[in-house]
Amino acid sequence: MLGEILCDAGEEVSADDVLGIIEDDQPEPQAQAEAEQETEEAVEEEAAEEAAEEPAAEETAADLGAQTKAEAPQRGAITDRARWLAMASGVEIDGLSGTGPGGRIIVRDVEVAIAQRKTAPEAPGKETAATAAKQILLSPAEQVLAQRMSQAHRDIPQYDITVVADATHLVAWRKSRKDAPRITAIMVKLSADALAGHPRINATFLGRSWRPNTSANIAVAVDTPHGMLWPVLHDCQNKTLQQIADELNDLAAKAREGKLIAHDNVDANFTITNLGMYDVEVFNAVIWPGQTAVLAIGAIRREAVVVSGAILPRHVVRLTLGCDRRVVEGAFGARYLVRLKELIETAKM
Repeated sequence: MLGEILCDAGEEVSADDVLGIIEDDQPEPQAQAEAEQETEEAVEEEAAEEAAEEPAAEETAADLGAQTKAEAPQRGAITDRARWLAMASGVEIDGLSGTGPGGRIIVRDVEVAIAQRKTAPEAPGKETAATAAKQILLSPAEQVLAQRMSQAHRDIPQYDITVVADATHLVAWRKSRKDAPRITAIMVKLSADALAGHPRINATFLGRSWRPNTSANIAVAVDTPHGMLWPVLHDCQNKTLQQIADELNDLAAKAREGKLIAHDNVDANFTITNLGMYDVEVFNAVIWPGQTAVLAIGAIRREAVVVSGAILPRHVVRLTLGCDRRVVEGAFGARYLVRLKELIETAKM
């Protein structure tokens, strides 16, 4: 190629004059050698940098889990930065589509996958044989209970108050009788007697009004294989303790055998539940919708009690009254419990 022109434009020259210098396309041997040396040094330097990066990469992959490293594609299909971002974020590389040169996976591809995973709705868990086996259908009685208790918690502004009654005389009275009625039957009789002077406790809530009831129809919670049932003892105010005890035994047996009839389950105005036989000291019961109160009876325990300035062992029982605030204000509920406590402590059967 023409390297240099040695004459000016328009200048006269002879046949022997040198007009220019033509240079060879190939580099001089010395220059070529220097260029090759520089190229070799650059390659060696790049190889050294890659070798220095490999241990760190191996350590990072080990920290993030051998399984993820084994699942990663070959180098060249994904950039190093994209690979480590995917590993750290738990993104499956095999499912990614690369948008880099030659289809290579780059950081932006991993970031898109992370964003899509955050916004995607969570898939519902598949039901397995194990989870399906744990699903137990409620019995008809339990379904009714679930519906009414949900209604009670939603609609009734319930509050609970508790008193401690001295049951020493009551316990002594039962021990003196060979065929003594159960505690629950005694509590039904005493509760019915106490209801006589407290119409708001023995009442029916009607939405915008309430109705006092003349009959003490008391439902008693009975534990059965079919769920909790509440057979009703009607007109308890007119029955003796023995009549109540016999009727309660009969209703409890029918409830456990699934033989209750319609009359056995209707017109309750007040409910009693007793967990004392399970050694439960105190608990709160839920008011049945339509009623205005419920009585929860705890276990009778022997405790040290101060009596006339002396510490004496006494049998005590805790009574908790759940009240519907729309009808039964605090004082009404308290007065009923005071009366019931008096009846228990005198134990005049």
